[in-house]
Amino acid sequence: MTTVSVILVGCLSVFNLLLTLVLARKITLVSHGNAHGHSHGASQGGAAGSILSGVSIPENKLPDGAPMPAFRAVSHSGGPFSGDDLTGDRAVVGFFSTTCGSCLEQAPDFVKAVTAYPGGRERVVAVVKGTGPVGDNLVAMLEPVARVVVEPAGVAEGSVAEAFGVVRWPSYVDIDAAGRITNRLLPAELTVAPASL
Repeated sequence: MTTVSVILVGCLSVFNLLLTLVLARKITLVSHGNAHGHSHGASQGGAAGSILSGVSIPENKLPDGAPMPAFRAVSHSGGPFSGDDLTGDRAVVGFFSTTCGSCLEQAPDFVKAVTAYPGGRERVVAVVKGTGPVGDNLVAMLEPVARVVVEPAGVAEGSVAEAFGVVRWPSYVDIDAAGRITNRLLPAELTVAPASL
């Protein structure tokens, strides 16, 4: 009787594990789908932080219209720069994390969106949070179109991500010629066309 009990408990444990994995996968897919659907809704006038089907996309700490924060950074290729280097004309900043699936998915779209950015890569900054092979791949993908800044994982005091108040990954920020920021949910929402006269 003991052997039968052990086999029965083992079978139930395996079934429970499989059921848990299936449910986790389903929840991930639903959450991922809602996040993408929500992003499109936000671009049509919805609020980024509103709740849609139980999924809330957080707002970054600096609201639209806020002045670009002061920051200093060193690009991956070694050149120091600061927020002052982005003043006087439009610029864009993208924020990516090595532990964020959506960041990895959207990085190629960001590259496409900013490839023809007015002023070239000097007007585009890409912040990569985290290191390792994933970080190396992100840097290699982003560096041809942007000044890439690599920051340590976690909350890093004095980081570019902290200066911009980023809590949503990935995040994209348009900076206008007056130095005001606008948060974006998707790379396709970035303003990359030449400014109208």
